[in-house]
Amino acid sequence: MNIKDKRYYKITGMYGLKELLNSMQTSYHNHVKKLNDQVSNINFLPYIVKYSKFVCSVNKFCRSVYDSNLVVKSAVDHVLYFIEKVYSLAIGKKIEPMDSYWISSSFLLKRDKRRYFGDEYALTEFYEFVKNPKNITDNVSNAEVTYNEICDAVDSIVLNTQLYVEGMVKMKYGDSYVYRIFDNNLGHFTDLKMPLVPSKPSLLSIEYTHPIMSKSIPIILDKSNYYVDNQLLSPAFIKLYLEHQPELYHFDMDYVLKIIDNDINSFELKFNKSVLLTEDGYKIV
Repeated sequence: MNIKDKRYYKITGMYGLKELLNSMQTSYHNHVKKLNDQVSNINFLPYIVKYSKFVCSVNKFCRSVYDSNLVVKSAVDHVLYFIEKVYSLAIGKKIEPMDSYWISSSFLLKRDKRRYFGDEYALTEFYEFVKNPKNITDNVSNAEVTYNEICDAVDSIVLNTQLYVEGMVKMKYGDSYVYRIFDNNLGHFTDLKMPLVPSKPSLLSIEYTHPIMSKSIPIILDKSNYYVDNQLLSPAFIKLYLEHQPELYHFDMDYVLKIIDNDINSFELKFNKSVLLTEDGYKIV
């Protein structure tokens, strides 16, 4: 075979390979297009509806088992609380006790920066667990008696100790919360009386802001907090709330709360003011 023949076979061979590759590419694209056409013609709606019904049925079954079986309910609650506890320890935030009936006493104190490291303001918190909170003696429940006694003690401590800026007594009673605030000036409080009287939810939006923070932190109050005579959004309340949420924050008396109420009135609340709930709404104290 001469050089001319070799060149001929080389050229024709290259053209043959090119035609083979083009044929494979065309075949691939045609196959993909055919698959796309087949998929686009499938109606997925019935499958989505069936899947949604299946998920709803499973959720309903699990909920019914959870509500009707005390052993299952207790096990699930403990597992979920354990997970939340581990997560809270990992990110350094506080978590409330798992129990549904307890009373916490909190003291907001100012520390001398010349003597102590750390934040200028610190919050200490102590928990008490009430036995048989719903039991009635002389028309008064155990929860009422215990809560008012602790309020008396905290009020006396704050009044007689200049180290404390403010004290707060918080009670969880089932799914409801009760708050009383004590500072160095008042020396009195409204006794707790059962049953709790609901207050009209009146604050749409609350944001914690501070001059050295780049973003605000939302403060969410659900209906479990809205009861007549509850005193909210004081410095001790704010500090406790911040310690139970995951965002980084700075706390001192330069903070400002930006609030919008149900009537779309916007206003600011500083450290020397708080909100007292009434039956019809709230007032600033």
